[in-house]
Amino acid sequence: MRSMQNKMKLAGSALLVSVLLLGGCAGLRDDATAGGDSGMKDSPCEECGTQGEIKLKITEEKSYREWNGAAYARMDSGAVVGVLPTLKIVAKRPETCKMCHSFSADALDFDLAHIEDSLFVKAFPKMRRELLLPGMRLPDSDSLYVDTLSVMFLKSTFADGKKLSDMQPWQERDGIEQNLNREVPAGLKNLLNDVAARYELRYISFPVFLEVEMMPDLGKSGGFTWKILWTLWDARYGELVFLTYSEFTAASTSRVAPEKEWSVPFAPRLWKMFSTDLNKLENH
Repeated sequence: MRSMQNKMKLAGSALLVSVLLLGGCAGLRDDATAGGDSGMKDSPCEECGTQGEIKLKITEEKSYREWNGAAYARMDSGAVVGVLPTLKIVAKRPETCKMCHSFSADALDFDLAHIEDSLFVKAFPKMRRELLLPGMRLPDSDSLYVDTLSVMFLKSTFADGKKLSDMQPWQERDGIEQNLNREVPAGLKNLLNDVAARYELRYISFPVFLEVEMMPDLGKSGGFTWKILWTLWDARYGELVFLTYSEFTAASTSRVAPEKEWSVPFAPRLWKMFSTDLNKLENH
């Protein structure tokens, strides 16, 4: 078991390096500043990461969880899961921001991938995760297909007849947790089936949307707002396994500015979905 875990950790590290190097090639990236300039021109923050651990207070939290009990019951923990980078990232920062020197859409995706990798290994140590990028699970010749894959998913119709990229269905259901065998529209089901067959996958995981806005005046030494929709699909069956929507404000309570590890507060919220015994969970 320890040997298997070590191998998974090494594989996870390789995936993280690949995300860092290739993450900008997949998904939609938006690095936005108040002045409209996406360049990171601020000098490094002397207070960042030098005075101890980053400590944050979470407020203004909203959340929604939905799972398909039937799909969850037949989870194959030894299957292959294809991992897509976040389909769409919006990274907002003020024009002047001393704690934003390492902040970007790609940095957010890399940081989130680290959290995902750790939780997947913890929950499913035998499951093999394959990064869906050219040069990894995908052949280089599929680069054009990958470029359009995120757009195809985002434009697919899903809940309430809305596009998958629309966060309204989840924001309106704040505080709800429910077991729901939601009918997946034919277009999205076919897309999932096609990707599964093409790359010999059973599952596909991807964050649909991630928006983070840096706020230097928040808390003691800055903070940020966070919004994400994270999903896991049984691609072979064309079904949703589960999704979780998480939104909150994170304010620093120490001198250390949150110039990295933005995904840390999201980790226990995602783990709650991985670790919950659904047989003992009632809708509410």
